[in-house]
Amino acid sequence: MITLATLLFIGGLFRVIFGIIWFILLVVTLMDLFKSSLPINTKLLWLIVILLAPVLGCLVYFFWGKYQRPL
Repeated sequence: MITLATLLFIGGLFRVIFGIIWFILLVVTLMDLFKSSLPINTKLLWLIVILLAPVLGCLVYFFWGKYQRPL
């Protein structure tokens, strides 16, 4: 039988794991953004998107914004 303490421990463990994954995703995204050859105003726009919606912003940047051609 699973006790409440066990469920709380497992829930906390998942939070820690997802927090670490989110932090790594954020750091990798920001490093890639600042190393890209995009114009400054485009980088600032992506930075705002990434900081306002961290998980969704990172994923959208990697699937769409990373492959934008510089003007």
